[in-house]
Amino acid sequence: MLPEMTEEQRSAALARAREARRLRAEIKHLLKTGSLTFAEVLDRADEDDLIAGTKIQAIVVSMPHMGKVTTKRLLEEIGVADNRTIRGLGTKQRSALLEYFS
Repeated sequence: MLPEMTEEQRSAALARAREARRLRAEIKHLLKTGSLTFAEVLDRADEDDLIAGTKIQAIVVSMPHMGKVTTKRLLEEIGVADNRTIRGLGTKQRSALLEYFS
């Protein structure tokens, strides 16, 4: 059951959600255009909870020359679940992805 919220709390929550979507869209756009590297996204995720909570699949598919099928194969090969976030990556998974995109 959802908690009862005042109108102010609801507005604040909606504003935070809107900001999170905007930031994630911006990150994905920068990746797609090559303005941001995969390593830089991981570095930002260490300091920003919104980025750290982004699904790794959404980040990888945003990389240049990566489609849905290639992304799925890569993540399966490395052993990363579909619902894993950047924060949830293990050190070996993180290293394998960094090596792949370097």
